[in-house]
Formats: sequence, C-alpha cells, structure tokens
Amino acid sequence: MSDQVSDAPHTSETPRKGRLSNLQTFSAFKYPNYRLLWISTLISSGGNWVQQVTIGWLSYNITEDALLTGSVLGIRGLPFLIAGPISGVLSDRMDRRKLMLITQVYLALLGLVFASLVSGLLFTDVAVWHLFVFTFLFGSGWAMNNPIRQAMVANSVPREHMMNAIAMNSAAFQVTRIIGPSVAGILIANVGPSVNFFIQAGAFVLVFVLVLPLRIPQEDFSVSKGQSFFANFKEGVAYATKTPVIMALILMGMIPSLFLMSFINGLMPVFAAEVLDNADEGLGNLLSAYGVGALIGTLSLASLGKVQHKGIMLLIAAMSSGLAMIAFSFTSTLWLSMLALVGMGATQMFYMATNNTLIQTIVPDTLRGRVLSLFMLDFALVSIGAIVAGAIAKNYGISEGFFFGGAVAFSLFIILGVVFKQLRGKF
Repeated sequence: MSDQVSDAPHTSETPRKGRLSNLQTFSAFKYPNYRLLWISTLISSGGNWVQQVTIGWLSYNITEDALLTGSVLGIRGLPFLIAGPISGVLSDRMDRRKLMLITQVYLALLGLVFASLVSGLLFTDVAVWHLFVFTFLFGSGWAMNNPIRQAMVANSVPREHMMNAIAMNSAAFQVTRIIGPSVAGILIANVGPSVNFFIQAGAFVLVFVLVLPLRIPQEDFSVSKGQSFFANFKEGVAYATKTPVIMALILMGMIPSLFLMSFINGLMPVFAAEVLDNADEGLGNLLSAYGVGALIGTLSLASLGKVQHKGIMLLIAAMSSGLAMIAFSFTSTLWLSMLALVGMGATQMFYMATNNTLIQTIVPDTLRGRVLSLFMLDFALVSIGAIVAGAIAKNYGISEGFFFGGAVAFSLFIILGVVFKQLRGKF
C-alpha cells in the first residue's frame, strides 16, 4: 500500500525535547501547534458533551417519549449531508485555520442564544421544536468544523506521527466524555440546565483564542481554486469511489453511526430512566463509563509502534464492539451496564481511530478535506439510526433495541471484511 500513502505536508516545526519525546504514547506532543490544537479539541468536546447530555435530558423531560428523544439527539447529524461536503471542498480551497475560526464564532453565538432561551431571558418556555432547531443549527456548525479540524490534525505533525496524533486527538474527546456527562448531570440536578449551554458557548470562545496563533502547513490550494466548486467536489468523490480501500474504510465508518453510536446517543437517556430507574446521575455515569473505555482504546492505539496489519486490527476491534453492545443489552444493573460500556467504548474507539488514521495516511493532502467530509457523512447516518433505535425501543423494548444494533453491526463488519480483501492487506 506504500504507493497510496499520502504526501502530506511535513510540518516545519522543530519538536521540543523532553520527557514526552521518549514516550510513544505522547510523541505528537513534541509539536507546539499540535499541542494547541489538542487543547482546543479538549475544550470544544467538553462543551459538546455537556450540551449533548443536557439536550437529551431536556428532551425526555419535556416529551417522556423515546422516539422523540432519539430524534432530537439524532437530527444533529443531518447537516453533514450538505454542510459536510461544502466544508470539505472549502478546506481544500482556503486557509483551514481561518475557516475554523469562523465556525467557532458561529457556534459560540448559537450556544449563547440557546442558553438565554433555556434560562428564561427570552421570556418564553422551551418547546420541543426549539430543541430540534437548535440541534440542527448546531449540527450545521459541527459539520463545517469537523473535516477542517481533522485535516489540521494531520497537517500539524509529520506523517510518521499521524496515527499517534489522531489517536491522542480522539483521546481528548474521550477524556471529556468521561468528565462532561457527569458534570452535566450534577449541574442539571443542582443548578438547572441553562448554565450548561452558557458553558458550551464559553468553550467555543476559548477555542477561538487557542486557534488564533496556529501556523500549520497546508498543501498549495491554488489548483483546487482554479476549478469550479462542483468540479472540486466531483474530484473528491471520484477519488474515494475509485480507490477500493478508501471506499471500504468509508463504509466501515458508516456502520457504527447507524447501529452503534446512534443507539447509544438516542437510547441511553431512556435506558437510564426506564431500565435503571436513574435518569439524572445514572445517564452521566453510563456515558462516563463508555468514555473510560474509549480513552483506554485510544491510548492503547496511541502507544502502538509501527503495525503492518492495521486492517486486520481494525476488523477485530470492529467486530468486538458489536459483541460488546450485545452484552450490554442483557444488563439491568448500573455496575454491569457500566462494565459492558467500558468494553464497548474501548473496542469501538480503537477501531474508529484506526479507521480515521488509515484514511488520513492514504489520502493526499490536496484531497484530504473532501475525502474526510465523505468519511464524516456517517454523522448524518446517526440521525437515521437514532430514529430506528427509537422506533425499535418504543415497539419492542430498550434492551431489544441495543441487541438489534449490536447484532446487525457485527454481521456487517464480517461481510465487509470478506468482500473487501484490501482491508486484510498491509498498510
């Protein structure tokens, strides 16, 4: 596969020597630009998790309906169908840093407006349609931000440190997955939900400040700018569909969005309330347990040296994540549920970070934003999956919904591994 590995721009930064340089787990932190970007990921994802838990709590509190709660949480992915590809093309045509700054301003203002609504400053009660509108608008900003951020992570370190950089970036997200839901649950129980949205707005302001001084190398985008916007998009689609291993990796990324993440995001508030009878702090504990596992998975990946059979490693972790969800579906006590979620988080994030790394190392930088935006269409599938999850839970039961998601995901991973022999090759 060496002929397909990208010639991503080599960072001109001089790494700083120190204890971190001796640890494979933290090798990407030798580069100052990456450190700033990583801290910004930590802050923005922290605000994101506080918001997600609070939205789920508000939705179920207002509606007491599993299908509506799943739909509210899932609709955030729909904008990835349109805003994601637009962002991908723009990130290959323009300065990625400037684009990222613009998205932070938008997300901060949106969070401030919704916080004012929830707190009563806008003199109206929160209705379900407010939750749908806010979640959709937030998803639009997130869809613009994600391909840009991921491309910048890859540009901030030399290629040999890319797997470590991507894994540690995922680890930042998982650290906040552990802390954020618990903090959100405590704040909801003791202060109320509105403060959580003010926290999120403040988080995006801090991200803006951190991104401002970044100077990350990027391939010359004059070639992309010389073509029409639509021609740029078609070029990215053509590359993805005509490169079998990229097509396989994109499909591998879609499965958890449809049958794993969507079920976790959409049904966890209902599972905590109806199966565990612990709606507030129980939800935070469940999501934090998943985050602990996810952190274990991403740190394990970050600690690996050179691995030739990353595709085999990817398939094993993917199938294990499906089995872990099946195990979770049989739990009915908090500690057993948390234990199963640790396993689910570890296997799923190990596999998703590996998937992301493989795509980023294969795709050339001039196409990176566009291909990543196609890869991130899986976020849109979360919306569909959340609605499916809510429908199954409403008609057959919460636990049955989780069993269905895990079983289907496990089966599809096996099928992809058989059909795409490229996944079993050396990378």
